[in-house]
Amino acid sequence: MHKEIWTIGRILQWTEQYFQSKEMDTPRLDGEVLLSHVLGKDRIYLYTHYDQPLIQEELDAFRPLVQERAKGHCVAAIIGEKDFMGLTFKVNDKVLIPRPDTETLIEHVLGTYSKDSKVRILDVCTGPGTILLSLLHYLPYACGVGLEISTDALAVAEENSERFNLHDRVQFLESDMFSALAGKAEKFDLIVSNPPYIRTGDAKLLSQDVLNEPHIALFGGEDGLEFYRILAKECGTYLKPQGRIAFEIGYDQAEEVKALLKEAGHYSNIQCIADLGGNNRVVTAVYEG
Repeated sequence: MHKEIWTIGRILQWTEQYFQSKEMDTPRLDGEVLLSHVLGKDRIYLYTHYDQPLIQEELDAFRPLVQERAKGHCVAAIIGEKDFMGLTFKVNDKVLIPRPDTETLIEHVLGTYSKDSKVRILDVCTGPGTILLSLLHYLPYACGVGLEISTDALAVAEENSERFNLHDRVQFLESDMFSALAGKAEKFDLIVSNPPYIRTGDAKLLSQDVLNEPHIALFGGEDGLEFYRILAKECGTYLKPQGRIAFEIGYDQAEEVKALLKEAGHYSNIQCIADLGGNNRVVTAVYEG
């Protein structure tokens, strides 16, 4: 009996059509990334070996990944990696997957401090270490502390610090917001945060792949501002005079977060930074002490 031959090109076409039927946003790209992962090759390889037949072991490895994607799990969580700021982060289904919008915050900070700056950074809600480790990679004399309530996320952050050889300049602490620092006299030059900021009522508007990420990293209470209230109130305790803050925000939260900082009373130069889509994505300010 003639056995069906699946080439790289054919399996990609089939996968694209299958993902289209599931209304995936990027059906072709998703299939390419998953197949590249199975084959241990980059995506260019797929196009230069379009007619290469796949062996049974490769097909067997590819099939469950396609099924996971069809269930709404994001590609990065399935393959365990996500590229961000020129680094390849380890991720899984227990962490918030790094997103391009967050690069706006990194780039703003890198434009604020010189490369030889010995800035001491605190990252609140660090997740897999996305912001803090990116900053330490590009600021070779900087050091920092990452706070995170999820032990699963902390484990991934530790792995990423080893992966990027930054473990000697970073410390990760299990902490409900600032709780691990309570009573300590530690002061920082910069506090960054990408806290949970989605309104709980907006859950129905989210795609399934976002909903499959840990809800503890997504939702910021009824108005989405729960964690910004804590940040506005408590950051001053841990900042040096003239220290800075930089928070990622939801696209429509700029005025509300700025108002919280004004209300706190000890911040100046409160500004918004827009992302590539033109949405306000980061709020920054200087602590007057």
